[in-house]
Parts: sequence; structure tokens; C-alpha cells
Amino acid sequence: MVVALLGTTTIFAQGFGLGLDYMMLSGTMIESESGIAVKNTAEENVSSSSAVLNLSYTHPLSEKLDVVGSLGYGMGFGLIPMKASLSYGIASNISANLGMGMYMVTDDSYVPYEGTIGEDEWKGSSNEFGMNFGVAYNMNAIGIGLGYDMIKGDGNNTLNALTISLSYAFGSSSEKGDKPVKKKKPAKKKKPAKKNKTSK
Repeated sequence: MVVALLGTTTIFAQGFGLGLDYMMLSGTMIESESGIAVKNTAEENVSSSSAVLNLSYTHPLSEKLDVVGSLGYGMGFGLIPMKASLSYGIASNISANLGMGMYMVTDDSYVPYEGTIGEDEWKGSSNEFGMNFGVAYNMNAIGIGLGYDMIKGDGNNTLNALTISLSYAFGSSSEKGDKPVKKKKPAKKKKPAKKNKTSK
């Protein structure tokens, strides 16, 4: 509700967007079908899904290149993705994206890697780094995207996601692929030539 209210203002609308991602997850960071938390078992690769509500900000670098930052909140398998990526317009309505981010895994099923280094016990963090890439199709303010996230945790822990996204850009209907056609200024009308006065 706060985002919807702020989105009506001109200041907030510039460059901001709201999106919903459906992430089809697979890897060893997800609990098994029996409900037992997966720790460090590379041989067990299970799957799950999560709906991620995210807020993004787009800053143009050039005519075709933008930098995009986003913060999300996952509902289903708990995670909070924080991403930064580059978006390049390859056509008037199509863009390709490549970036990296930090994924805070908040789901109770995920137990970070635990081990012993020498005489010291060591426990990994639930904040994992990863890369993402994909393509998006933009129809004025509405965008549809398909992406892939690759996350590598401590030890043999992995988390991958095929992501389908739907987004809305507040106050934006620009296209990055082609330059807008400049309107030609109308030609000035020539003034009629003055007639020479003849003496009677």
C-alpha cells in the first residue's frame, strides 16, 4: 500500500518499478520431501518454488544501457534477493540482463555449512552470493521476463532458480532499442516580394 501511494508522486515514480517473480528453485539448500533440512549433501538435489515481491530502481547509463538494482522478499521458500544488473536494449522492446547479487536465505530448512578447520569449528553464513542473467520484453510500462539465478554456497551447497517475472515501471514508457524520430520543423513561409511603386 505504501508503494502504491508513493508511486503516484512524481519524485518516486522516476525510475522505480514493482515486480512479482516466480522462482522455480532446485539445489541442496532446500529441504527434502521428508521435511528434513538439507545440510551438506551434494548427492541430494531437491526442488521447490517461491513467489518474490520486489522493488527495483533503473538508472540509465546511455541510450541502450541501464543499471538496475532490486530488493525482493520471497514467499514460499524464504529468501531475500538483493541484485544489481546491467540491462542492454537489443531491440525496441527487448533487453538482455546480466548481474550479480546477494541472496539472504531465511528459510528454516536451510542450515549453513558446518565443519572443523584444524581445531576450530566453522559455520557458514546464510547470506550467499550468486549471478543472474535473462531477457525481458517491455510493453510500455509493463515488462515480462525470463531469467536464471545461480547461487553457490559453502561446501557443496547449491541453489539455482528459473525465474518468470512480471513488472510495472512507474511513470516510464520509454523504449531503449531505437532513437525517437525527431519531428521536422515546418518550413517558414516566404514573404511575398514587394511591388515596385511606379510614378504616375
